[in-house]
Formats: sequence, C-alpha cells, structure tokens
Amino acid sequence: MIDLGPLAWMVHVAAAFAIAFFAQSVFSPKGREARVVIRAMIPVVILTLLGAGWLPHPVAGMLIGYFGSRAFGPWGSARGGLIAAVIAAVVLMQLGASWLLFPLFFMGLGWLASGGPARGRRRAPKVQAEVQAEVPELPAQATVTPLPVAAPSAAEGPLAPFLADARLPAQARAQLVALNLRTQEALTLLKDQGLEGTEGFFVARAIREEYAPEAVQAYLKLPRSLADTGVIQDGKTGAALLAEQLELLLDGVQEIIAGSLQSGGQALLTHGRFLRERFAKVEQDLRVPVMIPAADKVK
Repeated sequence: MIDLGPLAWMVHVAAAFAIAFFAQSVFSPKGREARVVIRAMIPVVILTLLGAGWLPHPVAGMLIGYFGSRAFGPWGSARGGLIAAVIAAVVLMQLGASWLLFPLFFMGLGWLASGGPARGRRRAPKVQAEVQAEVPELPAQATVTPLPVAAPSAAEGPLAPFLADARLPAQARAQLVALNLRTQEALTLLKDQGLEGTEGFFVARAIREEYAPEAVQAYLKLPRSLADTGVIQDGKTGAALLAEQLELLLDGVQEIIAGSLQSGGQALLTHGRFLRERFAKVEQDLRVPVMIPAADKVK
C-alpha cells in the first residue's frame, strides 16, 4: 500500500463516496451491463491500493446482494453484468475480502439447484404468452402503413404509434405492447398509493415516455435493408439490440410493480391489525349476558 501520511483521511472519505457510487451503479436498471459494473469497481480498486484497505469488505457484501437480485430471476438480460461481477469478486478477494468465496460458492449451488442456466430462457416465452392474451397477432406487411390495434387498452399512450408499425420486428412489437400495459399499470398503482413523487413513479414514466420510444426511434433510423441482418456490435443485429433494450425496460418496470405490491401489502396488513384491535374490543363490549329465570334456579 502507498502511505499518504496526512492525506490518508481524504482517501477514506473518498472510499465512502465510492461505496455509494458502487451501490447506485450496480442496483440501477443499467446495472445489468458489464461496463457499468466495471466502471463502479475502478474507484474501489484505486482507493484500496491507496490505503482504504477496509473498502473491499462492504463492496463485497453489496456484490452478494447484486448476485441475489440478478441471478435468481430472468438473468439472461443481465448476463454481461453477472460475468463482470464474477470478475469483480475475484478482484475483491485479491484485495483482502477472501471470505467472499464461501457465500458465493453456496449461492452458486443454490442457483444451480433452482434452475441455473434455464432461468435465462424463461422470460421471452412468458412475455410472448402475456402479449398474445392482450391483443391478437399482427399480420405481417411489406409496407410501412400502420395496422389498427384491436385491443383498446393497448392503443393508448405514447407507445401506441409504434405498436403496429410494420417496420419493427414482431418480437419488438410484442415487447412494446407489454411495456405499454405494464408501465400504465405501474403508474396507476403508484398514483393510487399516493406515491407519485417517488423514484419508481418517475422511472416508470421515463420508461413509457422516453426510454422505450428513444430505443425504437434509434432502430428505425437504421437502413431498412440491414436493420435485421447487419451486425452492429458483439455479433448482434439492430433487431437483437432493440429486443435486448426493451427486455431491460420490461424487467425494470416489473421491479417497480413488485415494489408497489410490497407497499400496498404493508398498508393492507396495517389496516387489518387496526380492524382486529378495534372490533375485537367492540365484540366484548356488545356481548349480552344470559339471564337465568328464578324458577329454573329453584329446580
């Protein structure tokens, strides 16, 4: 380690900010990307080498939480981030958090026992089945004339113009239908719970009004003859990249809905406890005593 003398305290203060930066990066919707995980690890490594030898331990704890939240679900969309997290775990063990090996080992066994690699292939069929239940299949067309959407609930909102655009692949249109419905559901739930000022509400609205439309518009700017066949990055075509980005947004809005379920559930449990306390006492107060006639007492 490098001894900085009187400047050592600055290293420790910066390490505290590095922890916050790491958590904000890996637990954000973009935390599924390898570059985000690697970028969050860079200040951790540098500050540890500069003297903050305690820093790898809290970061290792957050990394365990990252694996638990990303791997035990439809992890296919987070494959890059998980691979980067494995590399980060090796680095942290080299920096002093060698204890990380044991929880990761047992977590890996649990992951394999609960389905392992098969989990990454379960999401797409689920989305397709969900969308087919909402709207009929869109017929393929060679022109760019929009097709009417049969389901009224799917034909409203900022994503509606894209739902029947024949320039988009069928998978992308199906994902957009699901996004349109799920974001509206999330916004309605949060509004009904009085959570309009929360981060979840703003993220759901941004997914609906900005992130998804921007991804589609970027795809539509590609040459039509190469959009679905020309390789852009890592062997992926424009259609594959669009599907990947829409899948990330679907996962993000599903997490928001799950969070609103927990919030609403707590309110329901609290109300149930109030009712039991209130009416259990009323039941005792309203209980009528049974009168025994005097003649019966003599007998």
